[in-house]
Amino acid sequence: MISCKSESILTGRKYQTNSVNEGIYTFDMKSHNYSEKKVSGTIAKGKFKTFVLSSEKTLIVCNDMILRKTSDDIEEMNNIGDSLVAAVFNRYKNLGSTVFEITSKEKKLSFRKTYVNQLQQTESEGTLIEK
Repeated sequence: MISCKSESILTGRKYQTNSVNEGIYTFDMKSHNYSEKKVSGTIAKGKFKTFVLSSEKTLIVCNDMILRKTSDDIEEMNNIGDSLVAAVFNRYKNLGSTVFEITSKEKKLSFRKTYVNQLQQTESEGTLIEK
């Protein structure tokens, strides 16, 4: 019997993102722990799972839940029929877990950071460096 399972492109012990304007993520592939050093200096830690999609593409899904503050306008119509902003409605949107889509091109690892509930939108991109 022949196995069709792809092997992961992440074979080293630790990998780190090279983000400039965001926090720096470090992934330990042996223990499946990650840490995020935020721009403010605080450090967040957690676990992650890997999903091997192909020999060139792997997903890293962190065990966090991201809530982002959003605001919407509440509009009213005046007596002429024009809509005016009457108030601003603040709420939190559940983006889900953080997802890193890792792609290997010519032995270079690049990543695209997104969220489970917004997979089409890219939060940031960069290079994944073996530590």
